[in-house]
Amino acid sequence: MDETYNDLYPVQLKDPEVPIQEDCTSDVVPEGTTNMEGKKKVLVPELITMTKVLFDRHRLDMYTFLNNCLRTGGLATTVGKSIKNRVINHEVCNFSGVTYWRIDRANFFADVTVELKLQTSAGPVDWKGCLTCWCGFDDNGLFVSIEDLSDSVDRKDEGLDMLSPYLVPYATNKRVDEISEALWIKYLPEALDDPKRRIAAELVNRMGLTIEFHPVYEHRNVESIIFFKKDELAIGEDRKEKDANGKERHIKAKFGKPVVIPANTIVINTNKINRDYSSFNVYHECYHYEEHYLFFCLQEMGSNDVRQVKTREVIVDKAEEVKDPIYFLEKQANRGGYGLMMPATDTKKQIAELCRKAHGYRHAGEKFEMVGKELAKNLHMPHFRIRARMIQLGNIEAKGALNYVARELIEPFAFNTDSWREEQHTFVVDEATVKHLQEKSPDLQMIMESGKYVYADGHVVRNEPEYVERRLVCNEDDPEEREKLVLTGWANAHVDDCCLRFVRLYVQQNVGRYVYGRLYYDAALVKQEEFYLSDLINEKQLSVPDAKYEYKRSFPESFRDAFELLLRKNKETQESLAEKLNTTDRTLREWIRDPEKKISIDFIVTISLIWKLPDWISKMLLESAGKTLNERDRRHRALTYILDIMWDQGVEAANQYLTSQGLQILTI
Repeated sequence: MDETYNDLYPVQLKDPEVPIQEDCTSDVVPEGTTNMEGKKKVLVPELITMTKVLFDRHRLDMYTFLNNCLRTGGLATTVGKSIKNRVINHEVCNFSGVTYWRIDRANFFADVTVELKLQTSAGPVDWKGCLTCWCGFDDNGLFVSIEDLSDSVDRKDEGLDMLSPYLVPYATNKRVDEISEALWIKYLPEALDDPKRRIAAELVNRMGLTIEFHPVYEHRNVESIIFFKKDELAIGEDRKEKDANGKERHIKAKFGKPVVIPANTIVINTNKINRDYSSFNVYHECYHYEEHYLFFCLQEMGSNDVRQVKTREVIVDKAEEVKDPIYFLEKQANRGGYGLMMPATDTKKQIAELCRKAHGYRHAGEKFEMVGKELAKNLHMPHFRIRARMIQLGNIEAKGALNYVARELIEPFAFNTDSWREEQHTFVVDEATVKHLQEKSPDLQMIMESGKYVYADGHVVRNEPEYVERRLVCNEDDPEEREKLVLTGWANAHVDDCCLRFVRLYVQQNVGRYVYGRLYYDAALVKQEEFYLSDLINEKQLSVPDAKYEYKRSFPESFRDAFELLLRKNKETQESLAEKLNTTDRTLREWIRDPEKKISIDFIVTISLIWKLPDWISKMLLESAGKTLNERDRRHRALTYILDIMWDQGVEAANQYLTSQGLQILTI
């Protein structure tokens, strides 16, 4: 097989640091992000918006166009009234906003909202309309042509993608996958359904690009760069040496040597990426080239080299969202890289076919491990790429497959999918990290020293015979058997019921790149779970996993009974809860009496936050009321995030988050 055919990794070592499933529509720095030193200050780019350019350079052109419409009678026709104004100027005209729509790689519409105070035969009229501008970039730079004035413009049915003020497309994850497939159709259609024709170097050639491999000097973790125009790049090879104690040191070249990079060139940084394994980075840059050209032209940047971007230091605060447009387009290019490497339609088809053929598996994790290994063999790709793509395409169960810990493949496992929908959560951790977390967390230290939990095969599990056992094991790389603590068959199929869940937080690696750098033991969840399970644990002498199973089994089917159960557990009265909800006792009683008509999703989310319900209990409460959170609804996705991640932070924090996302706050 030709080595240019995708990534020919012989074995997968670990998951990538970049989160697998990110929201490509958001340019907001992830909540809780710190820098590499653990401080809340991060560097965000100082970039220019198209709105500023448009009004700084073309405001007078807009006035000229409006006055021409006034003189020729076009404005009167559009407004539908005889107009007495002699001139349109800043006193009667306000440009209150702009919406941008991508036409193609180099052209876009700017629909400017115009508010006019007009004098008509019927008296003063406040009129609102839209000024349509055709904009784009050519050899002479930016051009703006004012095309039309109308009552309104609705481009939702035109098939155009909306752009941010930085000219980055607003694209959902699904849309990025569609764009990636469209790229193959445009440049190499035979590769869409034939993995053997899906070669990164061939796509580059068809797109009129070239690839060069250089050791980028002072690269700051930059793996690849696309050059839109001719520019210089400093190169200098890194090397690694071992000291007397065998510890590896990373040594940089003393000086950088300048080389000229031609326009339309992808540079792979060989200080970070082996050229034989660079297909994903090539696809990443191809996506940038096709989809983000407008952004780079607007900034007048010659490349996507983030080291050249001016930055400012800001503090990430819950009360104020921090935006990073480069993060916005990097997320899209990461997803686009996967979309080009494994097009969604064909990959879904292959996964479905392999799932149908899979036999003899004990649970979903084992099934997707079998499917993932076969897919990796068929596509000649590393396990972590396959695992990531299976998850991206909606197979949440694949999170339990192809997991490597300390460079060793652990047993596949399964879980209730509701317990692990969020990217920040994980049930997988290495032993060294657990020991480090014990030093930082007295709660975890106490739990581990008590013997209640023990580390076993990538998990921290309840230390009871039903959940953990010693077994002779071997792996693919080392066939020699050795004794090891592993999960029992039942525990392996129910890790969310017997293993600790951890929370991963983002760390800024460089401008536009946020990775998982810190892991936290979810102490609050353990404490609250034991609070709600305490009656079963104490009265029936059940273990936590058994109590959790019994709690789920016996949870009331009717909302009224479930509500009363939780009300009593929290030593709450309807009067005290009504006060917290800013309503009356009588009103609350009416709501509970007729939950099908009176109880809303917002109500359930609110009381879940007040009572700090672990996510699996709040989901059961929703089910008891016959309510469902729709993943296709943006606000519902936000409410799911609140129940999963912010369940113990209260109503005020939840409303701050909803406001930061431009969504309506909780209303009961």
